[in-house]
Amino acid sequence: MKPFCLTIAGSDPTSGAGIQADIRTFDRIGVHPFSAITALTYQTATEFYGFKSLSEDLDKQLDAILNTYPIKYVKIGMIPDIRALDVIKNTILTHDLTAVLDPVTISSVGERISSEGLEHEIERDLFPLVTVLTPNLEEASYFANIELNNRTIDDIKALKQAAETIVKKMYLDQEISKIQKAVVIKSAGKDKDYIFDLACLNQLINGKENLRFKIYKKPKLSLQGNVHGTGCVFSSAISAYLSLGNSILKSIEKSEHFFDDKFLNFIELPHEGKIIDLTLDQEQIKVINQIKEIYQFISSERKFSMLIPEVRMNISGSLPNAATKEDIAGIEGRITIVGGYPKASGEIRFGKSDHTARLILEAKKFDNSINFVVNLKYKSEWIKILQEKTDLLLQEIVREHQPEKIMITEESTMQWLIKRSIKKSGRIPDIIWDKGSVRKEPMIRLFGKNAVDVINKLQKINSSILN
Repeated sequence: MKPFCLTIAGSDPTSGAGIQADIRTFDRIGVHPFSAITALTYQTATEFYGFKSLSEDLDKQLDAILNTYPIKYVKIGMIPDIRALDVIKNTILTHDLTAVLDPVTISSVGERISSEGLEHEIERDLFPLVTVLTPNLEEASYFANIELNNRTIDDIKALKQAAETIVKKMYLDQEISKIQKAVVIKSAGKDKDYIFDLACLNQLINGKENLRFKIYKKPKLSLQGNVHGTGCVFSSAISAYLSLGNSILKSIEKSEHFFDDKFLNFIELPHEGKIIDLTLDQEQIKVINQIKEIYQFISSERKFSMLIPEVRMNISGSLPNAATKEDIAGIEGRITIVGGYPKASGEIRFGKSDHTARLILEAKKFDNSINFVVNLKYKSEWIKILQEKTDLLLQEIVREHQPEKIMITEESTMQWLIKRSIKKSGRIPDIIWDKGSVRKEPMIRLFGKNAVDVINKLQKINSSILN
């Protein structure tokens, strides 16, 4: 089942912040979004004109969703008034939700988006129910009652003190319990060339409180105007990564990377307004469309199900200058067999490939034109037929020939596999195959430059061994 995540937040007409930004972030990370709206706001990326609270109907929205669907993770944003706060508090308790709170009470243009003084009630009633808290510097200053402006990496003591103070407010009776929690102070400090976030994660070691601090640096950008919705994107990313089964620390780290990647791309709006661009760029769309093209070819006939290995098939495609697995797209859950036909288990997303992504990344070090890999079932008789009846270049790799230190990790194995093939054939073969080893299924791996190239090679495989 695809992971679920709920956002409880205000509606933003620009879709750059609020519930719309949360939904778009969930979708980009690969989580299905559910939503309950706390308020309608009247704003642009640079002006805030007011809001209308929907707290009278908030419990009805939440009951309809949570009494029907198995949701366990929630991101909380705009809380317009005490009634909405009470509904959210009772909802978390009733449904035992893991909550990430962006304690925003002032909009990015400096206008209140909650009742005057609601910060105190949020701290008292909601902090003890929250797993991760993501205040900005001004919010952290308020909740810790410490002046935090103009801190640098060399002057971090006050920032750590503030983070520790806030973390302790997230526990009943001011005691660290066995429940792990964290606070991330966004844009906590700055130096000449960068700004940084400060994360404070509590750990219970041998029954004693232990606070772990981590700093996440990012380049300082010179920007004119207002960047709208940054806090919404960051906190909703943490919620999404938690729902995918990541630890708190790993979810924060992944969200930092996700946010940094997106923060380099803005949609420029009139009057110096900016919102984070959460859409796919044209190169990503091209890769996804080519994977779709290959998948449609494979899924069109029953006989291609014969090529699906026990570990299932995946089609992975890369951006032209891919550097990490986040630059490689693949099919979530891979391709299985349904009703005798190859059938994708999920959507095509970037950052979801593993073994095949590492193969592409390593292959591109030798030949940057290699952008696609498909893993296929191995049969010894197929290898012989392909060698005799096609012009495809095949290269066998014997896993047992790996040095022992390389066998420890599959990542090292993928690198070794490519390097070994290059050494033997002088280029990236069309097919690299192996007979497997202990706990490793035999596998055929088909490499190609683009969808047309891969499909042409699949047609040769089809005509020689499947007909």
